[in-house]
Amino acid sequence: MTWLYVLTKMIYFPGSFLKGFWEHVICRLLRVDIYAADTYMSRNRLCGHVSMIPSPNAAKSFFVCFLPSLLNLSLGYPAFAAGVVTLGFMGVDVVDPMSGKFCPLFILYVILYLFGASCLCSLFPYTDDVLHLWRTHYGKDSTASGAAKVLAFLPTCLMIAGAYLERYCVTFFASIAVLVYWILT
Repeated sequence: MTWLYVLTKMIYFPGSFLKGFWEHVICRLLRVDIYAADTYMSRNRLCGHVSMIPSPNAAKSFFVCFLPSLLNLSLGYPAFAAGVVTLGFMGVDVVDPMSGKFCPLFILYVILYLFGASCLCSLFPYTDDVLHLWRTHYGKDSTASGAAKVLAFLPTCLMIAGAYLERYCVTFFASIAVLVYWILT
């Protein structure tokens, strides 16, 4: 299954690269040690992620997993929505139906769709990082306060589920399903 994961990360390389970049920036800002910063697009399970030394601090673990995902979401969702709405629902096509000429905005909307889909397919943290987050927040040696545990529970569960969905390429297949739906309608 790793080859399929790497293939999807390579197909959607802008989002994978940005996710690795955001992880690198957040790790530097939070002073989390990185031992392989040049592996954004490696051909293994770390494709689209940064190799970091897990922090024993519960807050740092949470923000290292959450903030890069939030940044990719904030860039990817508007682009994806603009592409899907204009191409799928508004019917922008290669040829303008009124003039019969080439519509250059079509290319822009396809690029927006692909960029947004690549960011959304690289949305979730690496599975080992998010499992470390679970251990630091909810394990028997947890250093997190009760309020932090309650506030971080839902985002942590979503990140765990999303990390596994992304690991098994479900997010990639969902973006393909949207593309097929758009083409068929």
